[in-house]
Amino acid sequence: MRKKLGFVGGLIIIIVGLSVAAWAFDVPMSWYKRLPNNWGKWGPDDEIGTLNYNGPAQVRAAARLVKQGKVIPCSWRVKPNTYPLWGMRVGIERFMNWSGRDIATLDKGWDVGFAYSDEIIKIGSHSQTHVDPLVHVWHGDKVYNGYNVEDVITHDEGTLKGNANAYIAHSVQRGVLLDVARFKGVDYLGGKYIITPKELDDCAKWEGVEIKPGDAILIRTGFMKHWSDKIIAAGGLLRWNALVDGEPGPGGDCIAWVQKKKIGLLGADNISVEQLGLTEEEYNKKYGVKLIPLHIGVLQMLGCPLQELLNLDALSEDCAKDGVYEFLYVWPPLNFWNATGGLISPLAIK
Repeated sequence: MRKKLGFVGGLIIIIVGLSVAAWAFDVPMSWYKRLPNNWGKWGPDDEIGTLNYNGPAQVRAAARLVKQGKVIPCSWRVKPNTYPLWGMRVGIERFMNWSGRDIATLDKGWDVGFAYSDEIIKIGSHSQTHVDPLVHVWHGDKVYNGYNVEDVITHDEGTLKGNANAYIAHSVQRGVLLDVARFKGVDYLGGKYIITPKELDDCAKWEGVEIKPGDAILIRTGFMKHWSDKIIAAGGLLRWNALVDGEPGPGGDCIAWVQKKKIGLLGADNISVEQLGLTEEEYNKKYGVKLIPLHIGVLQMLGCPLQELLNLDALSEDCAKDGVYEFLYVWPPLNFWNATGGLISPLAIK
């Protein structure tokens, strides 16, 4: 016969539960130091991580890549119910202050000789093409560079350290497209596909491009177009599911590759850059998460910015035509106060 726990028994369970939660949150510094990391590499106040590899000399060299004056947008077109989003995130909402119909139906006595249109836009900072700040995700109670999470992420003030604004003066660099989907001869790699470091190196060799320190590496998987086409065909009623549908991208073994190559920025035409699913057991355990080990290993530990929901299809076509897979890459985030996500409309210039 089951006995009732009573007040004391219930209190004991609550205390034990809170103690376990506190222990899980209070991760010792030794845990962080056993992982590849760049904490302190650029000083105790650093907020841009591997973008430090992209100095004035690298920017000047990137500018010299512009030969044709061709500008190729790399952002996804933001329109409701036309592209995949993570979890329960919602897309854009627009509220028009004035429309042509409003003006046409006004009292004819209102005659000022001109009119205007205006709108209010509502969107999540991770619900369109964006860059992740270095403190976007974390395991334990420390974010990139060892900052205490409770000190830098607040409700009232936003993200005080390592926010998207820190990137603005460092958002011009050499870009390299690694068109893995084209390299593998497919339109879409498939939701369970894990891209390995060897494949990234082999793709670069196939394209005839050299990866240099400070580069923005953009990986094309075919995910965004594949899922956008499916969602539009379903009248906007289809929803992508991370664990059921998955997405292709680099696996956990690419963390060491990013560190070795001194990558300045990593981006992809998908939701989270990395392969999504519960297939990365080794790295999920190592980095203390159930999925997205690349976010912990690359963003939190190495301080390498991640760009997501990119549109790399037009760039893919252009690079395939002229055989040039390097370009000037310009991607300044919206200068929004202490932003936890940086909305961007990146451009590849050739």
